[in-house]
This record gives sequence, structure tokens and C-alpha cells, in this order.
Amino acid sequence: MVDKKTQIKILLYGNAFHFACETLGVKNMYDHSYSEVFTVSKEEVLAYTAVHGLPHNEGTGKEDRNEGFHFYEEDGEWVTFFRERGHIYDEKKFKDSESAHRYIVETWLKLSGTGLF
Repeated sequence: MVDKKTQIKILLYGNAFHFACETLGVKNMYDHSYSEVFTVSKEEVLAYTAVHGLPHNEGTGKEDRNEGFHFYEEDGEWVTFFRERGHIYDEKKFKDSESAHRYIVETWLKLSGTGLF
């Protein structure tokens, strides 16, 4: 079995579908959920990111024009939003960094399609 740290890195930064098929020996991920294949929990992912930082955090902010999920910290407040076709949607602000961290990681896991939320 692949160690949990490697699994977490794949879930956050890699191609979990490819990894499951190539490394974990799953013939068809369409027939499985990630929680059946990976042996890490959402809480373990949260603990890992608390120590090692959040995924893709460099240089993002309101001025970042890339589409997708964004988050940044400014003046002690965390801001998250989605940018699509130049518009900002679902903007949230957190004064509590723990709540922001949980929301960011859970959203990231949802967007990656892992089912670990």
C-alpha cells in the first residue's frame, strides 16, 4: 500500500484518477469511489495541509484573472471565490483561519472529484 503522505499529495496536486489506475492497480475508477481506493480521510488531508500549507496558494488574489477556485489571505481575513468568464461568484470571507482552511480543503477535494468531503 502507498503511504498516506503520498496519497494526500496525489489527491491535492496530482492526477488521482491516473494514480489509482496505474499505481494502486484499479482497473476502472468509474466503478469505484476514491474513498474505496485511497486510505486517507478528509481529516488526514486537513492535518497535512495544516502543516504543509494549502494547495496552489502562490500569487492568487482578486487581480488573478485565471478561472477557477481562488483563495488568499489579506489583512488577517481569508477570501475565497470562483472566477468564471471574468466574473466572480460565491465569494466568502473568513476572519477565522481554521474555518477558512477547512472550507478551502473541502472545496479543493470536491473540485478534484475525490468524494472525500
